[in-house]
Amino acid sequence: MRKIAVLSIAFLLSLLTPNAHADVAAIHQDRLPQETAVLAALDDVRQLEPYCHSWTNNWQFPVTKDDVGTRLGKDLGFLTIALKNHPDNAELLLLTGLVARYAYNLDVKGSYDITLNVLEQAQKLAPSDVRAPWFRATLLCQTMQPKAGADEFLSIEASHAWDQLPKTFWDDYMECASVTSMPAHILRAADHLEKLHAADSGMRTFLANGARKRYDAFDPKRKYEPKEVWEGANAGEDTEFTSTTCGVRLRAHGKWEVNQIGQSKSGCIAYFSTGPYKATTRDLSPSILLLVQQPAENETLLDFAKKYSKGLFGLFTPARCPAAECIALGGVQPGMYKKDGDGRGRIVVFERDQPEFPGLIFEAPQQLPKSNGEEGAKFYRPGQIQQRIPGKLYYLVLLDTAASIEEPAMKDFDFFLENLTAE
Repeated sequence: MRKIAVLSIAFLLSLLTPNAHADVAAIHQDRLPQETAVLAALDDVRQLEPYCHSWTNNWQFPVTKDDVGTRLGKDLGFLTIALKNHPDNAELLLLTGLVARYAYNLDVKGSYDITLNVLEQAQKLAPSDVRAPWFRATLLCQTMQPKAGADEFLSIEASHAWDQLPKTFWDDYMECASVTSMPAHILRAADHLEKLHAADSGMRTFLANGARKRYDAFDPKRKYEPKEVWEGANAGEDTEFTSTTCGVRLRAHGKWEVNQIGQSKSGCIAYFSTGPYKATTRDLSPSILLLVQQPAENETLLDFAKKYSKGLFGLFTPARCPAAECIALGGVQPGMYKKDGDGRGRIVVFERDQPEFPGLIFEAPQQLPKSNGEEGAKFYRPGQIQQRIPGKLYYLVLLDTAASIEEPAMKDFDFFLENLTAE
């Protein structure tokens, strides 16, 4: 039996019943060599696909696992022989790769290497054909390399119109997204399939329902702990902070001091001190504040900006606007820092509507936890995700600094804006 280090609970349970997949439907019979052995293998895999599309350690099918493995092994042998006579037939290479992938799920010796080899040859012959990378991505997602498989799925998605990809591509995509902990991607794929009028699938329903259960709805009456609102991750010498609650990701230099990070009224707050920098008489640290809030009733974005624009402010052009439009104001507060100069302030304000699939742009494929080397299936349960605050959100980025250190402070402010993502 093949070794499985860790499987997500959702993915393992999805393997307990025959799949409604039909990847073999992507093979064009008329492009294959019209030889008895080749066409017989094609017909055989059509029959066997529900039992071998994915590996399972709980065989509950009407045919024995040994019988399916034996038949696939013979089919793979016939196709390998046919390739010697038709090495440049891309369709035959794709069929062989698909059969080899299914044989791998039945632990047929040598099938993994055959799969990768013939799919590589198929891609060289037809580099614009989506099927070779698709079949390879599915294989990787069913092995202990799911992150590599998910990366390939995302690459395919990025280079093709979603409605031009086969329905079964999106089913395989959903399974891979379930293994790599990307619930928003699962829900978007399910939505694509609904719009493509795909036939109902128990597997699809199971995965979509599991993805929805990963999210905890925002409770405006609850006081959240900072770790529930923000998640930090190393990004080289910097730290990246993500809040799915407020639909925002930011980056802070490692030397910046975190003054406050957590929940604000109906939103989020992140407050940093940068520097310190040598001012006229002392070292000073500029302040950068990010504030995210639900708008008050009938409050416009300009109203929101005015609440934080004390003094005489004028328009300026920011290094980057994280939305389609921004209100950017700057001004001077005379004598605020005494001998170190006037106060110099900047604010950038923008708004974002709730996206169709909150959290999607913050998701990336996650590698499975490492195995302890034991044989058999291991389980892990992915953590819950705080759902985004519903509706429109207003975002404020504020800089407060002294005139004598305005130049380095503005560089920090520009860096912050350039690395700020709001969904």
